[in-house]
Amino acid sequence: MSQNLFHNHAQRGTCLQMLATDLLAQLQATLAQQPRAGLILPGGSSPQALLPLLAQQLDSQRIDLSPSDERWVAVQAAESNWLLLHQGLPQANCLDPRQGTTLVQAALNWGEQLAQWPLFSAVLLGMGEDGHIASLFPGMPGLMAALNPDAAPAALPALAPQEPRERLSLNLAMLQRGQWLGLLAFGERKRELIDAVLADQPGARELPLYAWLRRSPLPVNIYWAP
Repeated sequence: MSQNLFHNHAQRGTCLQMLATDLLAQLQATLAQQPRAGLILPGGSSPQALLPLLAQQLDSQRIDLSPSDERWVAVQAAESNWLLLHQGLPQANCLDPRQGTTLVQAALNWGEQLAQWPLFSAVLLGMGEDGHIASLFPGMPGLMAALNPDAAPAALPALAPQEPRERLSLNLAMLQRGQWLGLLAFGERKRELIDAVLADQPGARELPLYAWLRRSPLPVNIYWAP
């Protein structure tokens, strides 16, 4: 395991500002050497507040963007992660995970398209209070295979414990195809889970979060605030 980098902030706004600064530096470094930069971002309310900070300074026309996971809902539905990212960075080339009429076909096609991109410049994930990352949930069918870092990078159908249950998610190997890896988390419960994982407590070893933080080829930048 690489040594993770913990960025602890007293205020969420400060945490988001620092994360935006670090992400922009990473993306700009990539764009200084390549015509385009790939970026994987999560959905949810916390990352939503990050997008305006990125949009202010990022040359988003040169960004290839994809969500880390998606709910199997209409593209314009309020629950759509793609819609959130597209509205936040409208100039970016934002890839819709719905690349087929069924979950299985969509996952296959989405994964194949992302596998053709160069290494992502940055991959940022959120987490749930149950320790899930992307749409890789504790106890879901196929979780062990999805969290295998030696598997082929891919996308897969996923199953959430709450509605909408049907999801699409990148597997751990695809999420690790980044030159920079990060985690954004707010709240005491999530801090407890992060601390348990970093301390390698036995009860934390089955969490998807454990795989993200402890089976990573690179240090994971952890951004946390109460």
